Amino acid sequence: MKSIVLFGAGQVGAMVSRLLGADYSISCFADNSSAKWGTVFCGFPVVSPEESLSFAPECFCLCVLDAERAGQMEAQLRSLGFDGEILRPNALRVYDARVATMRLLAEQIREKIIPGDAAELGVYRGDFATVINAALPDRKLHLFDTFEGFPPEDVETERKHGISRAAAGDFSDTAEGIVKKRLPHPEMAQFYKGYFPDTFRLCTAERFAFVSIDADLYAPTAAALPLFWERLSPGGVLLVHDVNSTQFVGAGKAVREFCEEKGILPTPVCDLHGSVILRKEWSC
Repeated sequence: MKSIVLFGAGQVGAMVSRLLGADYSISCFADNSSAKWGTVFCGFPVVSPEESLSFAPECFCLCVLDAERAGQMEAQLRSLGFDGEILRPNALRVYDARVATMRLLAEQIREKIIPGDAAELGVYRGDFATVINAALPDRKLHLFDTFEGFPPEDVETERKHGISRAAAGDFSDTAEGIVKKRLPHPEMAQFYKGYFPDTFRLCTAERFAFVSIDADLYAPTAAALPLFWERLSPGGVLLVHDVNSTQFVGAGKAVREFCEEKGILPTPVCDLHGSVILRKEWSC
């Protein structure tokens, strides 16, 4: 078993700490932020890069996905005298836990013949919508987004509660046409452009088998959860993104409040931003 230090006590570091196989034993986290030194993250102490060398690690893992930043961190470790193995989690871009989970859920939805459409709130450029559309090609796919970035009123809620540094217009580099061109079965997609939940008024009679909620912010997430849950078929799934995000904590706040109210225990998914599954009770 190799002793390893995870360099970067953030979201990527948290994910790596859970994904590492039994061949590795985590000694600590190293981080360049002095504010984190002396704290505990994911059950492990956080120390400076210099102090982490006192743990005599056999290897380091650079817990960032930005190639330039990873290069800087590697150079830093070499300058400190570490000459051992340095891993980069680039392969995590190839293996996506949320995508894999969605595909498995889709197989189960088809196998159990769980009725209902598919939907996504927070489409952006259609990365995940494309996966849903491919996995459930015979289901209507309802896609909700402003396609103009974060609405000012939702950003104001974030600032009022101090839950993110979101700015109006973030994620605005998209359009319905961009998403539609990417979908393998665009004829099954219905687009709802505008402010959510206002755009949901056209879907109040629908039933759903699978819904992705990836709105990032508190207000749209809090609005979406009861609307979709009420219309979710038995055995149907809400897959909510960013629940454990350190960048957009409002989504997690909305999920925790909803689950406490409904008495639901969310099932975690080990992806970068800590998605969770909320599932309606199903019986044979």
